Amino acid sequence: MRTQASTMQVELEERRARLLRLHYELRRLELSVRVRRPRNGRWCLRIRNNGWSETVLCAGADGAYAYVTAHGRLLGTTSEARYVARLLLWMVERRMR
Repeated sequence: MRTQASTMQVELEERRARLLRLHYELRRLELSVRVRRPRNGRWCLRIRNNGWSETVLCAGADGAYAYVTAHGRLLGTTSEARYVARLLLWMVERRMR
């Protein structure tokens, strides 16, 4: 049981690190961004612009991670953080989900 708990912890930290990378790219584009850990333990990133918001999660396991919206839209892999940041900017500006 100890290895399963530690594996889960490692995956949560990896997802957090990937979301922080996206957070950095979104801050470069001067968006209002917040990374937080809700009660369920999964890290999420919330983007706000002109009364509209979008929530992004990092999904995956075993080294294969991707950015996904809370509505289930796949945005891209974590290696494409800059592209995903521009896509999110476009989505928030045009109020699209």
